[in-house]
Amino acid sequence: MKKLKILAVFLFTTLTNISLSADGIWQGVFDINGHGRYDFTGLVNNQDVTAYTEKAKVVYRGEINITEEDFIWSLKMYLQDGTMFGTAVIKGKILNGNIMSGKWSTEPAKDYGNIYLIKNEEGIEDAENQINRAWTSINSKVKQDIVIEKNKILGKDENGCNYYGDINNLNNKIYMVNLEIASCGISDGVYNGMAHIEKNEKKSILKINATNKNFSLLMIFE
Repeated sequence: MKKLKILAVFLFTTLTNISLSADGIWQGVFDINGHGRYDFTGLVNNQDVTAYTEKAKVVYRGEINITEEDFIWSLKMYLQDGTMFGTAVIKGKILNGNIMSGKWSTEPAKDYGNIYLIKNEEGIEDAENQINRAWTSINSKVKQDIVIEKNKILGKDENGCNYYGDINNLNNKIYMVNLEIASCGISDGVYNGMAHIEKNEKKSILKINATNKNFSLLMIFE
């Protein structure tokens, strides 16, 4: 009986360590039905997951479950800055603690593909005070300006939409975001998600991805 208790403690500790090691930013590529090479960025904090692909213009929200070296992402899929349109499942194995290799499939559309992700440690800023500053959108049809001060968000865009909220550390690389959009028509509402800051030569790039019951958003600032 004592040996069984020791084994149980060992297995629990091992699984906990694997789960904790998954926290962070996972980036890589996937294909759709054997075609294309699409970017994928996944943010993991415990079991909570948000993700996006800039090329395919999709935002994801869901959870990840890990058992030993096996992982499974269960995700809702949203059009970037649009509505939910399906679900996705990503299954595979964690290799060497910093690689996720697997396959994905979607419903109700029967899309499928391979996916390969690497945990990005060096290319992501640590979640510290550099978040508190003025940010201006890039790669956006509508210019957005926000100021983050004492982890509070205040901003607006060229269409007269107003942004309010807060952004706080979840772990060493990821921020939790609660953002309200007002005076913006059908996009109005409270969005919850995650954010991170990528290192880009001498610039810092803030990327926020968040969803509510009906819509998603992906906001990129420098």
